[in-house]
Amino acid sequence: MGRVKRGYVREIPSDELKRDYRLFAIACEGSRREKEYFQQLEGLSKRVVVEYIEDEQYKSNPPSSPLHVLRRAEDYVRTNDLNDEDSIWLVMDVDRWGGKTLSEVHDSCLQKANWHVALSNPCFEIWLLYHTVEDLSNLRISTGKDCKMSLDEQSPGGYDPKRYIVLINNAIANAKVADKSKGWFPGPGNTKIYELAESLMKFVSVREFNDFVERMRSDLG
Repeated sequence: MGRVKRGYVREIPSDELKRDYRLFAIACEGSRREKEYFQQLEGLSKRVVVEYIEDEQYKSNPPSSPLHVLRRAEDYVRTNDLNDEDSIWLVMDVDRWGGKTLSEVHDSCLQKANWHVALSNPCFEIWLLYHTVEDLSNLRISTGKDCKMSLDEQSPGGYDPKRYIVLINNAIANAKVADKSKGWFPGPGNTKIYELAESLMKFVSVREFNDFVERMRSDLG
């Protein structure tokens, strides 16, 4: 597959091509809730492009190991034209993988400019819970199953990413305050996804976000 050129400003000489947005390319361990959530961010702002990195070989049920997520991101970079301001984010869980494997992926990302690892401990649903819950200590969460059960209790009609994405600023604030860990590895009941969300949201104007929220709520009916 040839390299893909993305959204350069038109009517500018080819030797002066400049982008008018930041690209956030996201590769996730999970294949459903993570994908549904991050894809809602497409079209959030003219200054931001969010692209979910698909696994072209295993779209319906991609392998979820951290090393596979890393390889998927590396394949994406090889086949797309990125610039120095673009960033790659690997979103993964702690509960299924040992620290050694996650450390290996993290160390690899440290060797690449603008590559980041955003872990959730134990799983992605921790990030979703922070959209509506300020303090998770009363939920007695210790496993991924606990997280998913708590999320299901919050969403009796079924999980809909639109109901959560409009509260992304709440999630950033709640998760950031709760995270007492230093460095890249979150403690139990914590997530580093707020770092990704915070990096992205700083390019989104208040008006753009308000319009986005209105569209999401209109879709919900």
